[in-house]
Amino acid sequence: MKFELVEANGSGYREERDLPAMLQSVDRLLREVTGPLQDRCGPQARVLTTEVHGDEVRGLAFCPGKVLRYVLTAHNRPIKTTEVLRLARSSRQPAA
Repeated sequence: MKFELVEANGSGYREERDLPAMLQSVDRLLREVTGPLQDRCGPQARVLTTEVHGDEVRGLAFCPGKVLRYVLTAHNRPIKTTEVLRLARSSRQPAA
């Protein structure tokens, strides 16, 4: 990894990495995540957050009725999901 000191609103660093092609553009990253996510969870699945961690992309996604945590690896492409929150209907009757 190579760092270069640059002027960015006072101070900052520009970071150069040798990343796989899918991790070089935000739009491409969202497309790469959305495709496997919709294949796994249906066409209404939506990406909420996306974070790059090395060669993995991690984040949260919303599918109707639940929030999922996902991990997508750049090399072998299978997406792994874990349910974080599920919306359920109450079986209780409201008090009169």
